[in-house]
Amino acid sequence: MKDKDTGASALIAVAAFSCLVVTLLQSLVVPAIPRFPSILGASATTVSWLVTSTLLTGAIATPVIGRLGDLLPRRRMMIITMTLVLVGSIIAPLGGIATVIIGRALQGMGTALIPVAMAEMRYSLPGHRIGGALALLSAMLGIGGGLGIPLGGLILSFVGWKAMFWFAAIMSAISIALIAAFIPADESTNSGSFDYAGAVLLSLGLTAVLTAISQGGSWGWGRALTLGLFVAGIVVFIAWGYYELRQGSPLVNLRTTADRPILLTNIASILLGVLMFTNLLLTTLELQNPLEQGGFAWPASAAGLAMLPSALSMFAVAPISARLAAKYGARIVVTTGSAITALGYIARLLFEPNGGFVVVWATVVAIGVGIGYAGLPMMIVKYAPAHETGSANAVNALMRSIGMAASSAMVAAITASLSVVHGAGTVPSSGALNTLASISIAMGVIATALSLAARRKGEPEVDHKRTELRK
Repeated sequence: MKDKDTGASALIAVAAFSCLVVTLLQSLVVPAIPRFPSILGASATTVSWLVTSTLLTGAIATPVIGRLGDLLPRRRMMIITMTLVLVGSIIAPLGGIATVIIGRALQGMGTALIPVAMAEMRYSLPGHRIGGALALLSAMLGIGGGLGIPLGGLILSFVGWKAMFWFAAIMSAISIALIAAFIPADESTNSGSFDYAGAVLLSLGLTAVLTAISQGGSWGWGRALTLGLFVAGIVVFIAWGYYELRQGSPLVNLRTTADRPILLTNIASILLGVLMFTNLLLTTLELQNPLEQGGFAWPASAAGLAMLPSALSMFAVAPISARLAAKYGARIVVTTGSAITALGYIARLLFEPNGGFVVVWATVVAIGVGIGYAGLPMMIVKYAPAHETGSANAVNALMRSIGMAASSAMVAAITASLSVVHGAGTVPSSGALNTLASISIAMGVIATALSLAARRKGEPEVDHKRTELRK
């Protein structure tokens, strides 16, 4: 029994470490983005693709590899995914802007490891350990993002930008070795074939829409290119949905996705993704903004380090969330987390006498998001068929990624339209900061209502008898 518990703990630790690596790498280079135009001799628009390429490849790879994780051995898919991250980390610093973009694109594919790791938890762990494992893995999405920016800033300041990629390569290599050593070998028993046409259509739709979202601020939201990509993406998504509903082995089972609790959970996931990333961006903006525009004039390095309490708090609430889910159900956990997030944003809007309170309320928001994030995969595992665990969690992870992309676009659009002249440049106005907080409050309230309603007809409000997740 002790050996089984030790093996389960090692499995959870390796999966959590691997998820932390891929999420941390997403934000690790963010502090260097403002410097890359001069370092690499490229325009700011070209440099913005260092973020956009990662977002696109991650969004495309997540449902594709999530589905492959249902059809092929999961350990193999985890190793392949992390190997792509390793290759991207190695080639990125070897050339100019082109190789950095390619390397970042390969790094972005690492986010696809998360749903496969979650599926592995469901198959390999005893029932009473699944909830805590899923909560921890889900929390890594926020923890990695929160740690990446201050860590990247420190590496950039003391070693240089290339060291960020060498650090990523070392972490990726360690993850591959741990997966090979501790994740059990498996052979998938699921029937079905891979939906190549569905994968192509989904990739085209995601590329069009996410490119428009991420580049619309620099291109112009009213330009024909931006609007054309939005329209093209919507048309492709409609065609993809029509095609998927007629497949025996679809890339994404839309009937499962349309199931009321899963549908509402995925919509709440988009909102929580927006709220998580807005908290990160709004906090760093507000702390650095000048005093006369509602800020506190902190240096960029201090503003980055201010997100550390948020990242640590998300790690701390994961096991608590798992225990709450075992007692009251995952839906109550997601609802509670969403409500705490809304309250944190209300406090941000109404009570911030100094920069320290900004950090406190940002941490409250992070706690709420961490609790909500912990419950999301438990909701998916509860309601999705066992043989679709990987693809269902992949869709849920994709929804959070779309939320973060939408957050970035929303913050950029609002701060650009409500900016004021300060010194030699412009800064967000106090009105822009208050607008972002107000929108976030509304989203938190909506996420709370959606997650509260995410149950089937006749299902009890609180299932006190549920102590384990369905295998």
